[in-house]
Amino acid sequence: MTDITTLNLDAALLDQKVAGQFGRKPYAYVSVVAVGGWALGVAVANERGYSPIAGKTFKTMDEADAWADGLNEHIGLTREDRIRIVISTMGGKEYHPEK
Repeated sequence: MTDITTLNLDAALLDQKVAGQFGRKPYAYVSVVAVGGWALGVAVANERGYSPIAGKTFKTMDEADAWADGLNEHIGLTREDRIRIVISTMGGKEYHPEK
């Protein structure tokens, strides 16, 4: 996967908005089912559920996954960290980033 913010201005602007909203909390972008297709959400470590991102929808899960993966790459998350963050939102083991 490639950092999508280098290829798409909408992705770069969306990332800046999310970064401003969630600040220093560890988070991961996730693809989620939406009315009429798919969308993106933000899973914040150790907080239940996810926060939907309004305004960007996708026709397929693959397209939404590609954006989520590219945005996660941009913020430096490994695949393992993304999974650990999502699990922590479901009441699983708490996520604490490695220092």
